[in-house]
Amino acid sequence: MKNLARSAALAGASLLLATAAQAATLQLDFDYDFSDQNDLGSELPDGPSPWATAVFDDGGSVGTVNLTFSVGGTVGAAEVTGIYLNSDIGGLSFTTLDDSAVSSSVITYSSNAYQAGNDGEFDILIDLPPPGADRLTAGESISYLITGAGITASTFNSLSNPTLTSETGPFLGAVKFASTGDGGENSAWVAAVPVPGAVWLMGSALGMLGWLRRKSVVSSK
Repeated sequence: MKNLARSAALAGASLLLATAAQAATLQLDFDYDFSDQNDLGSELPDGPSPWATAVFDDGGSVGTVNLTFSVGGTVGAAEVTGIYLNSDIGGLSFTTLDDSAVSSSVITYSSNAYQAGNDGEFDILIDLPPPGADRLTAGESISYLITGAGITASTFNSLSNPTLTSETGPFLGAVKFASTGDGGENSAWVAAVPVPGAVWLMGSALGMLGWLRRKSVVSSK
């Protein structure tokens, strides 16, 4: 009976792991500065990194993904003016869920169409308001529903396309900050790097599987 229970538990953990691999949450942490060091107007936002995060959640289904982009609560007066993301699947459409923190937001999608700073080409651009309008700043967030055939959170675990002029990257995403630094007149580019920027929430399943196997070995002694 004990062996049967252990087998059932191991099977359950394996199923959880398999499910986590298919239906997951991908978090990108924008914690890497790739601003042009020759630009005297480049200065990072206040506070510790990550200065922003993007969370993709497929809710356990295929074909729809919720995107929530949040700005860190300690970035001072810094304002997000553009968000650059990647996708390994085309034919995406976007529906605004909540952009009340800004006066407007425009999303455009085209493969390798948007260059961020001195990095390569990205597929998705979330263009935020110009100066003088309500912009995304400390502690604020915006969210969108993304739909497309076969997409999951892993669809957005994709790197920017290098160009002949690329000096950095490739990155999973990039963010342009304005009004950075004490004077509030500078700007900065920050990115989400492949490791450890992409965090898959599969650790619990892996941990459970390892714990059950260890317990099984100890119990058999």
